Amino acid sequence: MRRANLGRHGLAPREECPGAAARPAASDEGGAPGGRRETRGLRHPVSGSLTRDARSGSCLRALRESRYGPRALFPRRPMSKVLPILVAAAALWVVCAAAGGAPGPPSLMDVVRHLADPRLEGRGVGTAGLDSAATYLAARMQALGLEPGGDEASPFPDDYFQSLEVTTGVEVGEPCAIEVRGRRFPAGDDFQPLGFSTNGVLVAPVVFAGYGITAPGYDYDDYAGIDVRDKLVLVLTNEPGEMDSTSRFDGSVNTPHAELRTKAINAREHGALGMLVVNGPRHHSGEQLRRPRSDGGGYMSSGLIAATISEKAAAELLPPGVRLEDLQRSIDERTRPHSMTLAETARVSVTLRRTRARIRNVIGWIPGRDSSRALVIGAHYDHLGFGAEGSLAPDSKLPHLGADDNASGVAAMLGVAAQASESARAGRPSLDILVFCAFTGEEMGLVGSSYYVDHPARPLENVDAMLNMDMVGRLRDNRLMVMGTGTAAEFPVLVGNANRAAGFDLKTSSDGFGPSDHSSFYKEKVPVLMLFTGAHADYHKPSDTPDKINAAGLERVSRFAWALVESLDARPRVTYQRARADSAMGRIAGGGGYGAYLGTIPDYMKTEGGVLLSGVRAGSPADSAGLRGGDTVVRFDGIAIDNIYDYTFALRSRKPGQRVRITVARGGREVELAATLGRRP
Repeated sequence: MRRANLGRHGLAPREECPGAAARPAASDEGGAPGGRRETRGLRHPVSGSLTRDARSGSCLRALRESRYGPRALFPRRPMSKVLPILVAAAALWVVCAAAGGAPGPPSLMDVVRHLADPRLEGRGVGTAGLDSAATYLAARMQALGLEPGGDEASPFPDDYFQSLEVTTGVEVGEPCAIEVRGRRFPAGDDFQPLGFSTNGVLVAPVVFAGYGITAPGYDYDDYAGIDVRDKLVLVLTNEPGEMDSTSRFDGSVNTPHAELRTKAINAREHGALGMLVVNGPRHHSGEQLRRPRSDGGGYMSSGLIAATISEKAAAELLPPGVRLEDLQRSIDERTRPHSMTLAETARVSVTLRRTRARIRNVIGWIPGRDSSRALVIGAHYDHLGFGAEGSLAPDSKLPHLGADDNASGVAAMLGVAAQASESARAGRPSLDILVFCAFTGEEMGLVGSSYYVDHPARPLENVDAMLNMDMVGRLRDNRLMVMGTGTAAEFPVLVGNANRAAGFDLKTSSDGFGPSDHSSFYKEKVPVLMLFTGAHADYHKPSDTPDKINAAGLERVSRFAWALVESLDARPRVTYQRARADSAMGRIAGGGGYGAYLGTIPDYMKTEGGVLLSGVRAGSPADSAGLRGGDTVVRFDGIAIDNIYDYTFALRSRKPGQRVRITVARGGREVELAATLGRRP
């Protein structure tokens, strides 16, 4: 599950879904496009695991003759394509070997352990581990008997893949340095560009702006009384009173004002052309500068030159006899700004190159009796790699394994697929076509699911409902959260009936929007449900490991998901309705958000030139003000909005109850609206 209000990485525009025109039209007989495609390979009738060959009794011969055999795996392909297939084949060999050649399905926990193996590098976007996970899931879907739902009619595993290209991070180029007093500090120990910096060269006088914070709610402003227009500001990391629990900023936990991007936007809004950040020597003296991440967020430009510098480089900017530690101490002890104009002028050069990667949704489907009906069952399989921007252990360089988030959801989804496959093989096929989607890029901002709804395997108008599973492996006190119960009139009764046998202590939220992939479907007016077992202390940390999964609870959640699918399939189509926003989502997910509340739903497909809205929450301040899906926010109460970070900064800088002016681009013209901000649930 992604953290709320995090920006997404850019998608390469694609004119159409590759292979869409070539895909055969739906058949009225059985709902299979062009008739059911023959799928070879040896499968257990329920689990899809490797079984003994009936003729030879040999798992090895079965593998040789299957689609995973040497002739299928090595038809003169480049090694870049062969390697992921080798990984998936090896995984299946392990299953076979572990069973001594005997049939036996891998359990849901086997799936969790495989996806959360450190060798998969935290399944971060741009890592080989994410590619290996995709190939493994394609192998599992094929073994279960699911038809390929990818965008190309190419050999396994590509036929299960829906590919898209994203920007993943930045790499440092040349020139990249700071020059002051005749000394040059190149990119390295004393100078590192920030990933959200613009490229270019800036020569400007320097102003020390304390912590670089403007926080009316804390009665604190480092920019009060100083002019930084067209200048370069030098600011400290974090915020006043760090480590001091009596500080007005609550020194034990940083507020959003401590975020470097927030400091950069604040500097820009005060007219600065650049920002230099230095570690506060009182608590972080001698800490090594970090290179810009090449594997995660923060690539969207902040609109100014930005970099971190060492204490040694910062000392060259200060007047003789003035120490950085003394300046910091004077601020901390009184919680009062101590900003000052410096005599020095600095030359800062930044060159960054954006890196890109191809990532994949993994899609399989089971034919139904009615080609005009479909259900989508989904879960995201990506995670944070070695931490990236969403990590809550940002100093850790360990792989974030994501056992609960969201190997558990993928395992539960495959459990539903196994039940559906068994039912079809037993002569009880579903009425609906069942589409199973393992989404990528969720942690980047619902990238994979947003791409899917624009390029669906089945037309969205045929989709009865979407069931999403995200973080379903930590069942405690028998409590299961179900979100989206207000998105269809029939959902409250349907969910309650399905729970009679399951016996969970259900906690529900009516809202169809939330920080996971079901939101992408709800914005397209598809009824949605999401299952979630709750937040925990290991969320977005390397400590989210398989040993902490409640295996029995995970099995129960998967069976409950199958019961929901059966209930949806057995009845007429549910009736979509626009759900009212409620505060239950914040409580369910482990706490509400920060600051003022507007109720807009950003569409992260647009990464610059304003913030595109995919919708607004019913009954929210945005709804009352007249904002609507399709609007692009370009100004917020005087603050220019270029991307999601600008938008978040603007909203955080205002208080609940405050009336703001919002300018949106709508239908080729700009429209100004007034909204009264609410209090975030």
